[in-house]
Amino acid sequence: MKAYLLVTGSIFALIGVAHLLRLVVEPGHGFSSDPWFFVHNFALFVVGGGIAVWALRPLAVLRSRSA
Repeated sequence: MKAYLLVTGSIFALIGVAHLLRLVVEPGHGFSSDPWFFVHNFALFVVGGGIAVWALRPLAVLRSRSA
């Protein structure tokens, strides 16, 4: 169970960070010129980050119980 939570949380964290970096690295897509690019990547950053937190939080609880 711990390995599954760690792998799942890490993958979704990487997906969230990738979408955040895409917003920063691709400056040609401004909010005024292409609002869907911004909304799409920001939404996927929030969703990926939320799922990562949701997956890693039980892992932290399991660690605190075993310590």
